[in-house]
Amino acid sequence: MTITLWPVVDRTRVVHAFKPGEPAAVEGPFRTLRAHEWATAGVRVTRRSGKRLGGQMTIFSSLNVEAARLARRGVRDAAGRLARAAEELESGPEFMRLQTMLADMPAHDAESVVAGTLPDNAPTALADVVKELARRTEELRGGESALATLVETIAGRITEVHEGYVLLVLVSGPTTIVPRWMAVAARRDKVGQLLALVMDKLDAASAVVEALPAIDINNLQAHDTFSPFGRRDPRVRHITAADERLLRGQPEPLRVLVPVRIEA
Repeated sequence: MTITLWPVVDRTRVVHAFKPGEPAAVEGPFRTLRAHEWATAGVRVTRRSGKRLGGQMTIFSSLNVEAARLARRGVRDAAGRLARAAEELESGPEFMRLQTMLADMPAHDAESVVAGTLPDNAPTALADVVKELARRTEELRGGESALATLVETIAGRITEVHEGYVLLVLVSGPTTIVPRWMAVAARRDKVGQLLALVMDKLDAASAVVEALPAIDINNLQAHDTFSPFGRRDPRVRHITAADERLLRGQPEPLRVLVPVRIEA
């Protein structure tokens, strides 16, 4: 299992990475990013409803978010490199296929895909192109050493959902508690879903923490094919609080049934 960030974002995420807390509708921050070539123009998707236009949306490679973070920290050369990598992805065949698929989808479904959720009736081709984009994005992100020192990302699978929080079992590491409202915002508040936490350092004592949708680039449908005999699956190794309560309970009396022959 290799869990990484969802590879497609909207402009809001790019702006917030550059100016945390800034309203997404403000043009200044994005205009600054574009002027310095720290962000791409994105890919315009014109949705169709039959033969009529159904609205427009602009999607971005998530590498734009990483570039904006580095630009905010003053690491300008690295920001430019990531923006150019994002532009390469956005002009590639995977983004073109995604653009075509989103154009034929209802507005709500298309927006859900950009936000990190595949519709229930999504074709396999859509899942495949998102996974391939995520794989290529992770390769390009991993090649930028500046990110490793300024941004920490942890990811895992949600194993428990409670009223105020969810439990996230990391791929390598302990269980982490995440406020449920953050998981809801990332559209990852159900058992089995994949969630990432990105910690963007501001100074020695503070950071911006984002809960973001994640994807398994090895097997997108892994959570649908669970086997209790899969020893490498973290869901097998993890015991929930409900499991512990059950195991601590009184066992039922052992009953041994012995066949008895009755003579007529």
